[in-house]
Amino acid sequence: MRALSSKLSVLLVAFCVMLCSVSFAAEGKISVLVVTGGHGFEREAFFSLFEGHEEITYKEAVQPEANEMIESGEADAYDVFVLYDMWQPITDAQKKAFVKMLEKGKGLVALHHCLASYQEWPEFSNIIGGKFYLKKREENGVEYPQSGVAFGKKITVKVNKDHPIPYGMDDFVIEDETYNKFRVAPDANVFMTTDDPSSGPKIGWTRMYGKSRVVTIQSGHDSKVYSSPGYRQIIASAIRWAAAPKGLVPLFNGKDLSGWEKVGNAKWTAEDRMLVGQQSEDGGVGELLTEKSYGDFTLFVDFKVAWPANSGVWFRYQAPNKAYQADILEWKAPVCWTGTLYCPGKMFLAMNEDPKLVNKEGWNTFLIGAIGDHLLIFLNDKKVADVHDNTTDRGKIGFQVHAGDEFKNMKILVRSIAILEL
Repeated sequence: MRALSSKLSVLLVAFCVMLCSVSFAAEGKISVLVVTGGHGFEREAFFSLFEGHEEITYKEAVQPEANEMIESGEADAYDVFVLYDMWQPITDAQKKAFVKMLEKGKGLVALHHCLASYQEWPEFSNIIGGKFYLKKREENGVEYPQSGVAFGKKITVKVNKDHPIPYGMDDFVIEDETYNKFRVAPDANVFMTTDDPSSGPKIGWTRMYGKSRVVTIQSGHDSKVYSSPGYRQIIASAIRWAAAPKGLVPLFNGKDLSGWEKVGNAKWTAEDRMLVGQQSEDGGVGELLTEKSYGDFTLFVDFKVAWPANSGVWFRYQAPNKAYQADILEWKAPVCWTGTLYCPGKMFLAMNEDPKLVNKEGWNTFLIGAIGDHLLIFLNDKKVADVHDNTTDRGKIGFQVHAGDEFKNMKILVRSIAILEL
């Protein structure tokens, strides 16, 4: 199973480094706008980071052109924005357009010296989840010292293998310019750290801003780090993560239930470009399943629920007693939470025991992978299930509305579900 597991871990970041041959149609390519300006860099070596990836295309925009493109709407043609600028001027109209762009769900990857951009625009540091201070300053009653740099440092980058961006990677060594005394948002989902004293400990993190998936990576000064295989893999993987679900095939057309079938008496509708499931007025419950069956795949689901709830994402569903489900629930005996992997007749194959991983007030994402007997679930980019089981190797994908008076006000809302068949 080693080759299969490697393939799954690669694809679970929604097109990770291409260790296996996956052909992307033209419409599945990820278009990247690389924003530069305000800081020098080794151009040829830097742009090599974006080359050699079949599914990634890119164009450079040098400031102030990039902000003008965002304001005019021209930048909407791109899926992911890679910020490698160190820029300060930005008009109120450009700020508004920047935020509006992210509310639409454009991916953002912020690299190295862009941490020092827009010192006088506080919302930018909220967007990328961090800030390098060019001078000592006070913000929201807190005093921050001037940030510092150290040049030519060989540091060990430690990766969180339970995050989908570096999933399956080993720690690696880079030579780079490090930063210290910079701020990282307390709610940042950190996937890269270092214990080198010249650097702040957190050097790579993700977060959501509006509908956008944001990655910030402190490292990235010159060709010494650009040429690092580990760094190159992280950058490509970060772009793919930020772009998700771009490149996957949507299972919901945003308009109606074409391609889906109802089982039972639950109420399923398409509203405001979302799938919505709830008990019917007389308490009817049931499933909404794809007409098509799937075997090996990566599945991306963006969902929200009204609590209390008992629902889940069915996959490889053949019958009520032969399927898997990524649960959406609060279970009491044993205590477990959304992201738990359920299998009828076997109960829980893996349990999420951390309630803090669930955003009860907002949107959550599942990344579900199945290849052979290997099953993986990430909830909000935290791995919650990694098991081998052979109950079913193929079946439908769908959602459940569970029985029970306590769930009569439950709703499951799905704004994106997309698949990459392997």
